[in-house]
Amino acid sequence: MRNKFIHRAASAVVSLALVFSLLTLSSCNIRKVTINATDFTRTEAPIPNPMKGFAGFFGKTDPDSSMEYIGLRFSDIYTYENGQGGLNTAALANMLFETADNGHTAILRVYMLNPGRVSAEENGLFLPEELYSELKSRGEIYSNQVSGGLLEYPDFNSEKLIECMIEFIHLLGEEYDGHPVIAVIQMGLYGSWGEWNMSECRNTNCCMTNLNLSRIIEAYTFSFTKTKLMGRNPSLGHAYEYPIGYHDDNFMFNTSDYHKINKDWRGLLRRQNYAYGTLQQFYDFINGNGGSYEPLWDLWETQMFGGELSMQIYEEPFGPLWSGTERKALDYCINQFHMSWLMGVGAGGVPEQTTEEYREYCKVAGSFGYDIFIDSVTGKSRTAKITTTFGNSGIAPFYYDWELEYRIFDAKGNAVYAYRDNGFRLSGLLPGETAESTFFFPEDDLNPGEYSVRVRFVNPAEEISRKVMPLRLSNNHETRDGFYIISSVTVK
Repeated sequence: MRNKFIHRAASAVVSLALVFSLLTLSSCNIRKVTINATDFTRTEAPIPNPMKGFAGFFGKTDPDSSMEYIGLRFSDIYTYENGQGGLNTAALANMLFETADNGHTAILRVYMLNPGRVSAEENGLFLPEELYSELKSRGEIYSNQVSGGLLEYPDFNSEKLIECMIEFIHLLGEEYDGHPVIAVIQMGLYGSWGEWNMSECRNTNCCMTNLNLSRIIEAYTFSFTKTKLMGRNPSLGHAYEYPIGYHDDNFMFNTSDYHKINKDWRGLLRRQNYAYGTLQQFYDFINGNGGSYEPLWDLWETQMFGGELSMQIYEEPFGPLWSGTERKALDYCINQFHMSWLMGVGAGGVPEQTTEEYREYCKVAGSFGYDIFIDSVTGKSRTAKITTTFGNSGIAPFYYDWELEYRIFDAKGNAVYAYRDNGFRLSGLLPGETAESTFFFPEDDLNPGEYSVRVRFVNPAEEISRKVMPLRLSNNHETRDGFYIISSVTVK
């Protein structure tokens, strides 16, 4: 339940009326208000910070992570009995609560096929039992040998399977669109690991057609209008036509054109196995795929980019990522694609906290995504007006419009008044830009005395757990829970 002293900006009309009212009261009120605005200085980008930096797998994050990857098997969340589909969200609900209780947000992907889970006991295919049997009876389940045993996979063009996938997406959207713990949903479902590739499957007729894949993408974009979405490859299903971001799960190895610029990096790559494609595959996708569509270089302004470090960079001759050629390549790739986060650093090892390598690791983690700061605060005592200017010196925006809260504390440290400016568009604060928010100190609502005015961006996942991570700014004067003191005020 929200505190009763929180006031909200319901609309522009209400805000203007409030401003007019406060100005009128200010001009007539005999009280004297003195506003002393805080002089802010900048600091390095703080980590961890929500929805940016290095991410870990569910339950296995390092202390400097802010995100957890949740990968769910289709059969663990989608039910199918007597020809009827449904959701079983018990496992996901528990995982999201645990993620929030860790102070983190989630990267969510649901998959059907995992070639790494093939053995004498498992076939790598995770469908509800009745749906599996129905597809099997139709001759729409195939198999081939992989390293672990016999991999089974469906005909992804099966109309029955597509109908179930679309039903699942709509049901998931009804329950989870706008869920405050989910940072992004990777559309998944199709292909190995839900990565939209069928490299382990030998029957090419099972590869989903662009028309059918576009039906899946349309179901996602229709069902998720609040939560950000990601795809793996914009050229598949004409995904470039839809409002989604992208994840590169072979990050650095075949991500960018850096090998054309740096001969040392090119030399390292030449000594590796190129089994996963061309050196700049993801670059080509974002660059329009050879003229198939308009390049997507500005997409980051509204859609999130992320990925997973390629396992090949952990093999010799690649060394630590925090210095030398590897560090230069990592910095280049992060900046080129305006990455907000990256999974997989745990596999390569996080440096010991007392080392220089760890300090460089922290710099890399801080270089992802947004870097929000308070640029200046001005106060006008006559009108009791406080204006806060925010800036972004990062490489991407913060992709959600978390409410901006002003809270007033008395001399004893008690919160006595709060106001939320829900008209401030945090997601529209692009790198290199600034944006203002104005707050009128409510002197008529408060007794004479000394007060401090603090500001923060409200993490909506507070309704799930009190342990959620606040959005931290690159400034001094932070108190607790993401609050920053922007002014002291005297009322006489």
